Amino acid sequence: MKKGLLLIPFVLALAALACTGTLTGITGAPVYVCPTPNVLTPTPLPTFVPIPGYPTLVPFPTALPPPTVTPYALRPPTAFYRGDAVFTRSPQSARFRLVNVSVVNTPAGRTVAVWELEIKNLGGSGYDVFPAYQSYVSQLVGGSTGIWGASSNAAVDAGLTATYEAISLAPNETRSFTLAGFIPYGAAPDRITFMLDPTIRPTPPPRLPGSNALVWRMETNPNCSAAIADPPAGVLPPP
Repeated sequence: MKKGLLLIPFVLALAALACTGTLTGITGAPVYVCPTPNVLTPTPLPTFVPIPGYPTLVPFPTALPPPTVTPYALRPPTAFYRGDAVFTRSPQSARFRLVNVSVVNTPAGRTVAVWELEIKNLGGSGYDVFPAYQSYVSQLVGGSTGIWGASSNAAVDAGLTATYEAISLAPNETRSFTLAGFIPYGAAPDRITFMLDPTIRPTPPPRLPGSNALVWRMETNPNCSAAIADPPAGVLPPP
């Protein structure tokens, strides 16, 4: 009950913003492009030097070169990894990254999940976004699913100074958002979700804060070691 009350201000704010058309809805599927998959390069075998008066030693065959490395992409419904730079296409091109996730057990006996999002507007006009409403903990370690959203009370309990509001990102502007939400005591987040389109909400149940979910898992990407440069509109892989 208390968790629901904490979410009410954001529900009302979103309703007002959606009615005025302020928030920007992204309907295209997000994508992560891996430019440098982690490939083990075989070590070449030594070449034997002939010695006069001794039989010529025949070396083992030279190890084959590794296969040509080609980028590959991750798309929903696969969850992205913490740290992945996830892109959306035009008309609203943007880059999203889950930077960090932590847990705070408060002296009052509550557990607060804290997560940091980085968003960059790659489009040619303003991107109106409300991260404190659009993002939430969607799964806990152990498999329990739900909607554990951000609240100002959780931020205060975690010792954070946070102002939750909708903002407009100018073209090429990057902002970081630190969000905090109550989760069951002793739990830890396993999935963080960001709803890319807050203007279209599914009918209950469940009462989600939008549609077109971008989901991160907590592990770092085991398959890639770098990120591509911010791409111009239209050069991302097809959906």
